[in-house]
Amino acid sequence: MCNPLYSWDTDKVFHTGHRWSFPHETFVKIATPTLIANARLYPSGFHRLCRALDPDFDLSRLIMKVPSTWEGLQACRRLKADGIKTLATTLFTMEQAILAGEAGCTSISPFAHELRAHLGTPYHDIEPILSLYLAAQQYYRHHAIPTKIKSCGFMTADEIMSMAGVDAMTLPAEQLEELRASPAEPRESLEKRSVFHDAAPILDKDAVRRSYVDDKVEFDRAYCTNGRGRAKTEDSIAVFCGFQIQAEELVRMSELN
Repeated sequence: MCNPLYSWDTDKVFHTGHRWSFPHETFVKIATPTLIANARLYPSGFHRLCRALDPDFDLSRLIMKVPSTWEGLQACRRLKADGIKTLATTLFTMEQAILAGEAGCTSISPFAHELRAHLGTPYHDIEPILSLYLAAQQYYRHHAIPTKIKSCGFMTADEIMSMAGVDAMTLPAEQLEELRASPAEPRESLEKRSVFHDAAPILDKDAVRRSYVDDKVEFDRAYCTNGRGRAKTEDSIAVFCGFQIQAEELVRMSELN
């Protein structure tokens, strides 16, 4: 994931996708013909580094996670043009999903429950966004948008089963163990528990393709009035920023020692 402190700075997010993982002066010291050749061939520093370590590395496996702010998704648009894959994270609204698709994100990762609900506190998200997975996947397929849905942030095994049919899932080990320990059920019974099973047709408002990629005012108007989507996004970014600051302080202290 790019530095969450850059979430509202398109240029910094964009340059993160191109930078080396080490300073230029270090590169000069370790430069080899292979490194130099890769620097010319691949726009992303991460691509170049992986190819330098392993010439046969499959670059299609690399993807950069970017917060789903207007500025972050505009950076995804520029990175797509340079052949750098992105995943839109901290995403809670249909407006963000639409913009991510327009920006050319490889995938989006909506959080079923806001991030703070997963931090071991009594906090409970009373408005999970489980319906967004079906709506976004239907929208993408109806409009032939290649962006995929990678669901995450579930709280229970029942929620996971209800999402069977989504493009992909991120599941922690303890939830996989819970699923493994669940009683076996006939396939038909399991399929009926999914919201994707015999789903209703795409909503009328989503049957018409919407566009926000060149209209920040309209995006903000829709995004900011869509329930608690904006608040959840900004709170999740704030949590990640806290982790980022702690990690930077840890590195700083290790350098002092």
